[in-house]
Amino acid sequence: MTQFREYRVGGGSSPFGFLGPLLILALFFTALFFLAKGVFWLLSWVAPILLIITLILDYTVVTDFFKFVGKLLRENTIMGILAVLLVIFGYPIVSGFLFFKAIGKRSIKKVVDQVEREKNTYTEYEEVVEEEENFLELPPLNKKPEPTRQTKSNEYDDMFK
Repeated sequence: MTQFREYRVGGGSSPFGFLGPLLILALFFTALFFLAKGVFWLLSWVAPILLIITLILDYTVVTDFFKFVGKLLRENTIMGILAVLLVIFGYPIVSGFLFFKAIGKRSIKKVVDQVEREKNTYTEYEEVVEEEENFLELPPLNKKPEPTRQTKSNEYDDMFK
């Protein structure tokens, strides 16, 4: 006989049985809020340093981002205003994004340069001189012909011939 176990938070027959899962959900989102708040606080202190490192690594990432925001302001004003607000209020996230974009761009540039260097170099080789011209010639194989069997043929065997 198969037995199934079911675990419930809160009483199934109680009218207040929904409070247990609701309390767990509230605790989860409270912990998530404080975790995000802590990460944002940490990023707000590290953001100027990340922006300076980004400018040192590849300043074109920052200039391209501001060109993108300017283009967005000209072409789609509402989205451009939202992007400017994101840059102002979410500067820690934007600076972190730009930092990781600069690191990614730099690593891709290194890989491309390495491939180009390998592409332009020659591989060293050594010529192999053959000692004998026909050292792989084998004597002819004396194969005995297999005797053919004459068996009674049926339609099923004829399908595989």
